[in-house]
Amino acid sequence: MAIHTAEAIVLRRYPFRETSITLSCLTDGFGKVKGLVKGLRAQPNRHRSAMEPCTVNRIVFYDTRTSSLHLVSQCELLDPLEGIQRDLDTARLAALCVELVDTVVPLDEPQPATYRLLKQTLERLALGGAEPQALRAYFIVRLLRLAGFQPQLDECTGCGQPIHTSGYWSARAGGLLCPSCLHEDPNADPARPELLEALETLSKSDQPPALDAGLLPGLRQRLDAFLRWRLDKPLKTLTA
Repeated sequence: MAIHTAEAIVLRRYPFRETSITLSCLTDGFGKVKGLVKGLRAQPNRHRSAMEPCTVNRIVFYDTRTSSLHLVSQCELLDPLEGIQRDLDTARLAALCVELVDTVVPLDEPQPATYRLLKQTLERLALGGAEPQALRAYFIVRLLRLAGFQPQLDECTGCGQPIHTSGYWSARAGGLLCPSCLHEDPNADPARPELLEALETLSKSDQPPALDAGLLPGLRQRLDAFLRWRLDKPLKTLTA
């Protein structure tokens, strides 16, 4: 039974029996981990963290190797990211980020780039000042690319023909359709070149880029529709 120490962002927590909790968290070195913290509800002062969602912690856990549920023996709060709770819209966006990570990231696979993306995004939200809709679009596009779920933008999802500057956006098909394949989704709408360019920029940028404010509503609409069609389960935090 191996013992590990990791920095971890709590994604979700659930009551377990009368005194304990189970949690899902993304760690810097071990990927997404599910853990059991015994006695946390009965003796909260025993640990230095309540392991609330959207907080950064240092945890010590035992890798049981026989179960996906590991035993967390120590948890220490490193950063509560209190600024996330300053208003409802910011809290909702942070909740969307952690739920999406919990949905698309597999268990027990190191995901250092995903961890950095989530931590930096939550820190930006806590500090304020960033355009929330631009940050939202950036986080979704970058996370989907890291997870291998990104929309297909360079070729038709129907026939595979290259699409360079235009096409029809189909969330149901997972990206763009050419005119010849439009029958696969008659509700697909024309994707303007500037919208495709913005999606490409978001996908490749290491930092949230400056975006034309006029593009943000269209980006949100298309990305939200993509998530609804492509994920195995609906996101509770995804609003219309």
